[in-house]
Amino acid sequence: MSNKAGARGILTLYRHILKLHREKLPAPVRNLGDSYLKAEFRSHLRGKTSMEQWTKFVKEWKGYYGMLRGDGEPDADLALSTLSNEGLDELLSKDQQKRMTQLKEEINNFKNNGAKE
Repeated sequence: MSNKAGARGILTLYRHILKLHREKLPAPVRNLGDSYLKAEFRSHLRGKTSMEQWTKFVKEWKGYYGMLRGDGEPDADLALSTLSNEGLDELLSKDQQKRMTQLKEEINNFKNNGAKE
């Protein structure tokens, strides 16, 4: 990404999400979320990302940030159904598929056991 102002905005969003993870998520979910967040931001910042991809990337992470902040209602069932879309695996690398499976398991554990630390 060559636009320094745009990059600063992306890094600010990244820092805000990490801060909300520390404040709002239990340790096991926070660890998974932090590692996923770092990997995704790193791959988009270092990779060849088109403007269309950047726009969608930022929009989705801003939505997630709003949900963590309380602007939207977190819904585990909706999250699971979104993560279970047919054909999604075809779009993801093997590493992303593995992380997605871990995320689904954490959501199920959190949903079934509550916010125990």
